[in-house]
Amino acid sequence: MIIVFGSNVLDLFFQQANLPPKDKALFLDNHIEQPGGKGANQAIAAARAGAEVRFYGALGDGGHGRQMYKNLAQNGVDISGVEFLDMPSGLATIFVDEEDGTHRIVVSQGANLMAKQETVPDKFLNDASILLVQGELPMVETEALIIRAKKAGAKTVMNFAPAMQDVSKQLLAHLDIIVLNEYEAESLGQQYDLQVDDKTALAIELNGLFEMTTIITLGPEGSITCHEGKIISTPALKIKPIDTVGAGDAFTGYMCAAIDRGEDIASAVYEAGIAGSLTCTKIGAQSSLPYKEEIESEKTNQALA
Repeated sequence: MIIVFGSNVLDLFFQQANLPPKDKALFLDNHIEQPGGKGANQAIAAARAGAEVRFYGALGDGGHGRQMYKNLAQNGVDISGVEFLDMPSGLATIFVDEEDGTHRIVVSQGANLMAKQETVPDKFLNDASILLVQGELPMVETEALIIRAKKAGAKTVMNFAPAMQDVSKQLLAHLDIIVLNEYEAESLGQQYDLQVDDKTALAIELNGLFEMTTIITLGPEGSITCHEGKIISTPALKIKPIDTVGAGDAFTGYMCAAIDRGEDIASAVYEAGIAGSLTCTKIGAQSSLPYKEEIESEKTNQALA
């Protein structure tokens, strides 16, 4: 079972590369409105991969919050631990460049900042569970939960996104796996005065310092993993990206689901890389997350190639 302690954010997508100039208005024909948030995205990715997933976090007691709550349930995620608070839910405006799929995001955290780790019951933290967290919720709550889970025998996984907060040595020492993109890897490395230009060397150093499996995703170059001092290089699919939003969430959710069903780290990262690549071929965060059947089909194609 996978326990996700994470964020919910309603995403508003605009197909426009640049923000309007100061004191100017920009009028578009349409926009896309979808539930998002790294925690919710990763929970749904893991559920689509076939895992049993329980979600814990906070939503505002309004229309947006109810929409996101219902969406998690419709995607097969257990939502019995979600709190409703008398405040706005998280909201994000996302501007997507139609040329290369890159994006700019402005996020209002709302109720996410009030999420409490105490809402996760002790009975679900054990050697049969994986705790998955990100960097969007208050780090004091995230750290406390990681320590609780590790002491209870659960496997602990962190996707250090969006790398806006520092993480303590104590938190890192209680992690089994950390997932970083290039920017997040540099941010973490700089926090601990490590050389960050060589990502392979950085992964090895982080693995050695904190005894955690370190995964650094490299976009179209795939990923590198340092597990027990050994490097695993995993290529990405050759695709034309349409929208890169959600790729890291697909990667992390699918990796956790693979580990949860007993796959080794190399197989889990391979499957996660396929999921992340396929996500880039569609618009949106949750709407682009692939289903298990799509991953299996691509694995078959790879085997026949």
